[in-house]
Amino acid sequence: MKTKTLTLISITLLALLVGGVLAFLATAPNPLTVNVNFNPNTFDLEAPGWTVKLVNVSLWFSTGKYKPEDIDPRTLLIEGVLGPKGGWKRTWIVHDFLVKKWVFRFQVSGSSLMDLVWTKIIHMDIPGPVATIPLQVTGNLYDGTSFEGTGSITVFIPTNPGPQPP
Repeated sequence: MKTKTLTLISITLLALLVGGVLAFLATAPNPLTVNVNFNPNTFDLEAPGWTVKLVNVSLWFSTGKYKPEDIDPRTLLIEGVLGPKGGWKRTWIVHDFLVKKWVFRFQVSGSSLMDLVWTKIIHMDIPGPVATIPLQVTGNLYDGTSFEGTGSITVFIPTNPGPQPP
Protein backbone atom coordinates (compact mmCIF):
# COMPACT_ATOMS: atom_id res chain seq x y z
CA MET A 1 0.00 0.00 0.00
CA LYS A 2 2.85 2.38 0.76
CA THR A 3 4.38 1.84 -2.70
CA LYS A 4 1.11 2.63 -4.45
CA THR A 5 0.62 5.78 -2.35
CA LEU A 6 4.18 6.99 -3.00
CA THR A 7 3.79 6.29 -6.72
CA LEU A 8 0.51 8.20 -6.83
CA ILE A 9 2.02 11.15 -4.95
CA SER A 10 5.08 11.15 -7.26
CA ILE A 11 2.93 11.09 -10.39
CA THR A 12 0.75 13.91 -9.03
CA LEU A 13 3.78 16.07 -8.19
CA LEU A 14 5.33 15.38 -11.59
CA ALA A 15 2.09 16.35 -13.34
CA LEU A 16 1.91 19.59 -11.33
CA LEU A 17 5.53 20.38 -12.16
CA VAL A 18 5.10 19.73 -15.89
CA GLY A 19 1.84 21.70 -15.91
CA GLY A 20 3.53 24.62 -14.17
CA VAL A 21 6.42 24.65 -16.65
CA LEU A 22 4.02 24.54 -19.60
CA ALA A 23 1.92 27.35 -18.09
CA PHE A 24 5.07 29.43 -17.57
CA LEU A 25 6.23 28.87 -21.15
CA ALA A 26 2.79 29.74 -22.49
CA THR A 27 2.80 33.05 -20.64
CA ALA A 28 6.43 33.97 -21.34
CA PRO A 29 6.56 37.19 -23.33
CA ASN A 30 7.28 36.91 -27.02
CA PRO A 31 10.15 39.03 -28.32
CA LEU A 32 9.31 42.30 -30.04
CA THR A 33 9.57 42.38 -33.81
CA VAL A 34 12.05 44.73 -35.39
CA ASN A 35 12.49 45.50 -39.09
CA VAL A 36 15.93 44.76 -40.51
CA ASN A 37 17.64 46.13 -43.61
CA PHE A 38 21.13 45.37 -44.90
CA ASN A 39 23.01 47.81 -47.15
CA PRO A 40 24.38 46.63 -49.48
CA ASN A 41 21.82 43.86 -49.68
CA THR A 42 23.34 42.05 -52.65
CA PHE A 43 26.58 40.04 -52.66
CA ASP A 44 28.27 38.58 -55.71
CA LEU A 45 30.12 35.65 -54.19
CA GLU A 46 31.82 34.95 -57.52
CA ALA A 47 33.36 38.41 -57.84
CA PRO A 48 37.14 38.36 -57.71
CA GLY A 49 38.43 40.12 -54.63
CA TRP A 50 35.81 40.99 -52.07
CA THR A 51 35.19 44.73 -52.29
CA VAL A 52 32.55 45.38 -49.59
CA LYS A 53 34.43 46.28 -46.44
CA LEU A 54 31.45 47.23 -44.26
CA VAL A 55 27.74 46.44 -44.34
CA ASN A 56 25.24 48.78 -42.68
CA VAL A 57 22.48 47.11 -40.66
CA SER A 58 19.41 49.25 -39.91
CA LEU A 59 16.81 48.36 -37.26
CA TRP A 60 13.46 50.06 -36.64
CA PHE A 61 10.12 49.35 -35.00
CA SER A 62 7.01 49.66 -37.17
CA THR A 63 4.60 50.42 -34.38
CA GLY A 64 4.44 50.55 -30.64
CA LYS A 65 5.99 52.56 -27.90
CA TYR A 66 9.59 51.60 -28.64
CA LYS A 67 12.13 53.78 -30.42
CA PRO A 68 15.60 53.10 -31.84
CA GLU A 69 17.22 54.76 -28.82
CA ASP A 70 15.70 52.04 -26.59
CA ILE A 71 17.97 49.38 -28.19
CA ASP A 72 20.89 48.19 -26.06
CA PRO A 73 23.75 47.96 -28.59
CA ARG A 74 25.75 45.57 -26.37
CA THR A 75 23.21 42.81 -27.08
CA LEU A 76 23.08 42.92 -30.90
CA LEU A 77 23.89 39.75 -32.82
CA ILE A 78 23.31 38.52 -36.37
CA GLU A 79 22.50 34.81 -36.39
CA GLY A 80 23.64 34.68 -32.77
CA VAL A 81 27.32 35.13 -33.62
CA LEU A 82 28.17 38.36 -35.45
CA GLY A 83 28.06 41.67 -33.59
CA PRO A 84 28.82 45.28 -34.58
CA LYS A 85 32.28 45.94 -36.01
CA GLY A 86 34.25 47.99 -33.55
CA GLY A 87 31.97 47.01 -30.68
CA TRP A 88 28.78 48.49 -29.36
CA LYS A 89 30.22 52.01 -29.14
CA ARG A 90 30.23 52.25 -32.95
CA THR A 91 26.46 52.41 -33.33
CA TRP A 92 24.25 55.38 -34.08
CA ILE A 93 20.72 56.59 -34.75
CA VAL A 94 19.92 58.29 -38.05
CA HIS A 95 16.85 59.27 -40.04
CA ASP A 96 16.52 56.85 -42.96
CA PHE A 97 14.79 58.55 -45.88
CA LEU A 98 13.94 55.25 -47.59
CA VAL A 99 11.86 53.92 -44.68
CA LYS A 100 10.96 57.44 -43.50
CA LYS A 101 11.78 56.63 -39.87
CA TRP A 102 14.52 57.03 -37.34
CA VAL A 103 16.59 53.84 -37.36
CA PHE A 104 19.24 52.27 -35.18
CA ARG A 105 22.28 51.54 -37.33
CA PHE A 106 25.46 49.57 -36.90
CA GLN A 107 28.10 48.16 -39.21
CA VAL A 108 29.45 44.65 -39.59
CA SER A 109 32.52 43.43 -41.39
CA GLY A 110 31.69 42.58 -45.00
CA SER A 111 34.03 39.58 -44.99
CA SER A 112 32.61 38.25 -41.71
CA LEU A 113 29.06 38.61 -43.03
CA MET A 114 30.10 36.89 -46.27
CA ASP A 115 31.54 33.99 -44.23
CA LEU A 116 28.25 33.75 -42.33
CA VAL A 117 26.28 33.75 -45.59
CA TRP A 118 28.54 31.03 -47.04
CA THR A 119 27.99 28.94 -43.89
CA LYS A 120 24.22 29.20 -44.32
CA ILE A 121 24.45 28.36 -48.03
CA ILE A 122 26.50 25.25 -47.34
CA HIS A 123 24.51 24.18 -44.27
CA MET A 124 21.14 24.61 -45.97
CA ASP A 125 22.44 23.25 -49.31
CA ILE A 126 21.08 26.27 -51.18
CA PRO A 127 21.51 25.98 -54.95
CA GLY A 128 22.64 28.83 -57.16
CA PRO A 129 22.93 30.86 -59.16
CA VAL A 130 20.82 33.38 -57.16
CA ALA A 131 19.37 32.97 -53.69
CA THR A 132 17.87 35.13 -50.97
CA ILE A 133 19.46 34.33 -47.63
CA PRO A 134 17.52 35.29 -44.46
CA LEU A 135 19.59 36.61 -41.55
CA GLN A 136 18.12 37.00 -38.08
CA VAL A 137 19.12 39.90 -35.85
CA THR A 138 18.46 39.62 -32.11
CA GLY A 139 19.02 41.86 -29.14
CA ASN A 140 17.49 43.47 -26.09
CA LEU A 141 16.17 46.86 -25.16
CA TYR A 142 17.64 48.67 -22.18
CA ASP A 143 14.64 47.50 -20.10
CA GLY A 144 15.53 43.85 -20.85
CA THR A 145 12.78 43.25 -23.41
CA SER A 146 14.09 41.04 -26.20
CA PHE A 147 13.55 41.70 -29.89
CA GLU A 148 14.22 39.88 -33.12
CA GLY A 149 13.87 40.53 -36.80
CA THR A 150 14.90 39.00 -40.08
CA GLY A 151 16.40 40.76 -43.05
CA SER A 152 17.72 39.20 -46.21
CA ILE A 153 20.64 39.41 -48.56
CA THR A 154 20.49 38.39 -52.20
CA VAL A 155 23.56 36.44 -53.25
CA PHE A 156 24.93 35.36 -56.58
CA ILE A 157 26.33 31.90 -55.89
CA PRO A 158 29.14 30.55 -58.07
CA THR A 159 27.90 27.73 -60.25
CA ASN A 160 31.18 26.73 -61.82
CA PRO A 161 31.52 23.02 -61.22
CA GLY A 162 34.95 21.74 -60.32
CA PRO A 163 36.96 19.64 -62.73
CA GLN A 164 35.09 16.54 -63.82
CA PRO A 165 36.72 13.17 -63.20
CA PRO A 166 37.95 11.35 -66.36
